[in-house]
Amino acid sequence: MAAVMPPVLALAAHRLACQLCFARASVHTVNAASSLVRAADVHARLGTAWPAVLAQLGIEDRFLRLKKAGPCPACAGRDRYVFDNRRGHGDFFCRGCGAGDGFELLQRVHGWRFSEALHRVAEAAGLLGKQSRALPVANSPVSAPRVPASPTRRVREILRGDCEPCDVADARAYLESRRLWPLPQGCTLRAHAAAEFWNERQRTGRFPALVAVVRDVAGEAVTLHLTYLAGGEKLSGGAPRKLLSPLTERQGCAARLTPLVGELLGVAEGLETALAARKLHRVPTWAALNAGLLAKFEPPPQVRRLIVFADRDAPGLEAADRLIERLRGHVRVELRVPAAPAKDWADVLMGQPA
Repeated sequence: MAAVMPPVLALAAHRLACQLCFARASVHTVNAASSLVRAADVHARLGTAWPAVLAQLGIEDRFLRLKKAGPCPACAGRDRYVFDNRRGHGDFFCRGCGAGDGFELLQRVHGWRFSEALHRVAEAAGLLGKQSRALPVANSPVSAPRVPASPTRRVREILRGDCEPCDVADARAYLESRRLWPLPQGCTLRAHAAAEFWNERQRTGRFPALVAVVRDVAGEAVTLHLTYLAGGEKLSGGAPRKLLSPLTERQGCAARLTPLVGELLGVAEGLETALAARKLHRVPTWAALNAGLLAKFEPPPQVRRLIVFADRDAPGLEAADRLIERLRGHVRVELRVPAAPAKDWADVLMGQPA
């Protein structure tokens, strides 16, 4: 059964679970709510001052040169990283480990939790009222004009050849094996009978695949998420799940698997987890696709209540923690975590009697 609790208690339980279950090193953390500092407030105050704050917190200057590609301080890639602070959030992008804001950069480089990064940034910027000298802050964050999404040629080609999952035997067999068939009415999940599979920049063949359109907060199609299949199972030999193009500069991306009806929405990490949560809880649920995107998820404006169906592991709980903190005061957020030994809601569904 699900453990349902108010967000404040859920966050406290999450922090305790991380300390007990994952044996992380003890670090100095501060509850962001108790310090009355939110991530959105910090972003609004810093803007163009993010590089100065990051430098004070140990990010070398060579990693903060605006728009100059170079080595990544997190994954050590040689020429894949760019710091551009495009939105005034300490923004960066790495082709290896993905995009993020200043908090995410500090977490990756120093191994801090989000609450630790938030506290350190607020302290360095003089927003906690305890520092003798505050760093300069911008009057407003940097903003860029909205550019319409432009899916790649490969994305467009796959969309032209997609079909209903029932028309691809491997797709239906896989969903049946995960107890997700039949799909709910209005489900947007599609399939492809023979999608190109690339591994290490080499095309290795064509395989059946589940196809999910990934849309940004404005509802524009940005890219596709593919789950490659063979013999009714996930393809072995290489990563079977792939995003076909980066989500650079697109906010709040998710696979909108079921129609949003009313003001209630659920969000989970993976496609199967989202479909399982929808089946178990009868809540329209979207898939953020991974923990990093879950932390950055933006619900549509009409959503007044959001249920976060978190994975029961360190990255999943951390992402849920960050999402709930960021959305506090904007929507009513509820955290639901599966009971042990299940790792996610797909495990819960699979563990139920047939």
